[in-house]
Amino acid sequence: SGPYVLGETLSVRRNLGRIFASVTAFKCGILEFVDRNVLDAYPKIKGVYDSVSTLPKVVEWYKKHPIKTFY
Repeated sequence: SGPYVLGETLSVRRNLGRIFASVTAFKCGILEFVDRNVLDAYPKIKGVYDSVSTLPKVVEWYKKHPIKTFY
């Protein structure tokens, strides 16, 4: 809780992480009621996702924990 959506402080890293996790959920189909391409109309959000997905630690993590697609 706090004055911000994500708690007491604004954290760029935390916000980017949340955006990345949300877009990943949309893209892999875990939310079956949401079209996988729903965010195609939002290039800035897609840009955040693309940037975060190329960070070395993120690449390393996903090599060990591959994303599963649901449909």
